[in-house]
Amino acid sequence: MRRYIFIISFVVFGCTREPYQFTNIDSYSLEYQILGNSKTCFALFEAGMSFDLDTFDPIFEQLSHGCTTIRYSRVGQGKSSYLSTELSAKNYAKIAKQLLDHLHIDQPVIFVGHSYGGMIARYFAELYPVQTKALLLIDPGTNWESKIIAKIDPSVVEKEITLLKNFGYSFAKKRPRPDGTLNELRDFWLKYPLPDFTDIGDVKVTVLASIQDMGDDLVIGSLQAMQIRANMLEAWVNEFPRGRFVSTTKSGHFIHVEEPELVITEFRKLLTP
Repeated sequence: MRRYIFIISFVVFGCTREPYQFTNIDSYSLEYQILGNSKTCFALFEAGMSFDLDTFDPIFEQLSHGCTTIRYSRVGQGKSSYLSTELSAKNYAKIAKQLLDHLHIDQPVIFVGHSYGGMIARYFAELYPVQTKALLLIDPGTNWESKIIAKIDPSVVEKEITLLKNFGYSFAKKRPRPDGTLNELRDFWLKYPLPDFTDIGDVKVTVLASIQDMGDDLVIGSLQAMQIRANMLEAWVNEFPRGRFVSTTKSGHFIHVEEPELVITEFRKLLTP
């Protein structure tokens, strides 16, 4: 259980750092950083559940060489505003678009999303196809947990899902910023259908998936479960005419931290026609 970071993680990077720039979007203040001066390449980075913009430290600056890169902390994370209402992944996608508008970026962007951020990326592509050049989904969040467990041991589905929910909510309440994480957990467990090829259309989509045992006693954290999940992600991305699937056994859920060179390589492949 303690190592189950497929859905959530509660390690907060950079909690003592100095803030970056801020801007007001609707009633919220968003913390963000923009690097690079390219007029033809733009990328937006969306962190995973309970994380802020610092999660992309291992890759962000390097990817700004030749591309204008933007990262930010979602409402309820980092030094951005506290939540005043419930938000969904679709709501977060709309706020991301407003941030780009504020920065006068109307060109298509490569949307890089990790974990829960990958769910937001899918909604962004559905809502704003003209402004989506490509998606780079780093071990993206899905709504398949029950299905994966059932493929291995149907008798423990309800028990494991309950354990995961209880663990997540109790731990999130202890965090310095529980408002954002609790909201993201609530939204994640609603298990609504996520946008797929029929919604997003013909854009480049690359999925990076970890296949690594999480080292606990949960079915969902087993190597078998990770392989099943990877197979499902591969089948999903192959529905896209320009879909690409890449798996790794060298890193866990945080591929951009443990194997940054892989993410950088796949990002640059998305720059080619």
